[in-house]
Amino acid sequence: MKKLTSAIAAVTALTFATGALAEAHAEAGGPPSPHFQFEGALSDITIVGGVGDEVFGASWTETIDIAIGDNSVTITSKCMGMDQPEGSLFDRHFTCTQSAENGSSGAVLFGCNVENEAGNEMSCYGYFQGKEGSVEGNSAMETAYYWFMPDGSGKVVGAGQWISSGE
Repeated sequence: MKKLTSAIAAVTALTFATGALAEAHAEAGGPPSPHFQFEGALSDITIVGGVGDEVFGASWTETIDIAIGDNSVTITSKCMGMDQPEGSLFDRHFTCTQSAENGSSGAVLFGCNVENEAGNEMSCYGYFQGKEGSVEGNSAMETAYYWFMPDGSGKVVGAGQWISSGE
């Protein structure tokens, strides 16, 4: 229950923070930060480690389609993550380097909580930072839901909101 309460508090804080930033951006004369949605497939899932029965790491590849209004872009992510100690705010943390078909690149950092007994579903809250191309200097808050399948595949769906425009 404590972990659920902590996760709800984190999501509430992110919601208020992104809403306040969008409002401040609009008041400064710019448009409100746009929302985006994404979904994708996971492949090359590799589980590593296994210290005790609870602690392990994993790596995987994601191919994700991101929709921003009427536009879309496909990105490839290389990800790796690890379980966190008992009692932490999140059950797992992971990070990905991302590159888009248009030459843009960035990185994302997520904190996730396991959503089922099997441990192969997780809800995640994260931060994206653009490094090159059209997203250079931009950042976004994201939420995502992951499914990892026994055959080494999986899927992800999520949404985000830009919180800075790099200006």
